[in-house]
Order: sequence, then C-alpha cells, then structure tokens
Amino acid sequence: MLKQFSIILGIFFLGELIQKVTGLLVPGNVIGMLILFFGLYSGVIKLNMIGKISDFFLENLAFFFLPAGVSLITCFALLEGKWTAILVISLISTAVTLAVTGLTVEFVQRSLGKKPANTACCTEKEGDEGDKGIEGNDSRFGTKSKRVNACEKGAEEVS
Repeated sequence: MLKQFSIILGIFFLGELIQKVTGLLVPGNVIGMLILFFGLYSGVIKLNMIGKISDFFLENLAFFFLPAGVSLITCFALLEGKWTAILVISLISTAVTLAVTGLTVEFVQRSLGKKPANTACCTEKEGDEGDKGIEGNDSRFGTKSKRVNACEKGAEEVS
C-alpha cells in the first residue's frame, strides 16, 4: 500500500510542480488527476499499481470532507444571513451537475457505440433462472413487462 500511495502522491506533487513552474490557472491537483487519467489510459500506469489505495480512498471519502466542514463552522459568522443564497446556489449547482453528468454519459456512450441499457436484456438467454421476467409473465405485475416486450421485438426496433 505504501508503494501505491507513493505513486498517487508523486503524481499529485508532479501536478503541483507543473502548475507552479508554468503558472497555469488550473490547480495542481487537477493537473495531477489529468496526469493520472492519461497514465491509466495509455497503460503507463496499470490499475493494479494503484488499485488497493484507490479503493481505500473511495471507501473513506467522507473522512476527507471533515476539514471543509470544520472550516465552514469556524466561518459561521461570515455566512450568517446568507443561507437563502447558499441554499439556492446549492440546488442550482446540483441540478446543473446532474444534467451535465447525464449528458456526458450519453455522449460517451454514443461516441463509443454502446447499446442503450434497455436492449441489454436481449443478449440474455431464455430460461435464465435468475430473472423470471425475461421468460414471459412477470408475477409481480401479472403481465409481460415492457423490457420483455422490447426484447421480443428485437434490438433493431428498440434502438
């Protein structure tokens, strides 16, 4: 784990160094994430080289938000009377983030030529014991589900 942590930390410091030397307006940690992305994409960095430490960071992600929460509490006097604006900005930014993420996923799926999720059931074998809805009647609804009907029509008509 120490080796994996060293790789992540080294990439972070490389991003910070590039930002300081070049004077880019992009934060060093973002540059480090880009370096990590392109390293993984090109195969220079293998997933097994950083897999365990990445899983550790993801499992403990909430812990990394504690410093931001504590600094919000220490600045409570500055935020007084601005809660409505903060709430509105938070709601709008959440909606924008959801929309941009959804559109990005759709764009990437289209550009990679992936089938939509609703046609994925067509590749499953009939008689699969794990999902009775694929074979025919769905006992929960009493009729065939839309998913089954779409599979019966064929992937060409659905997509």
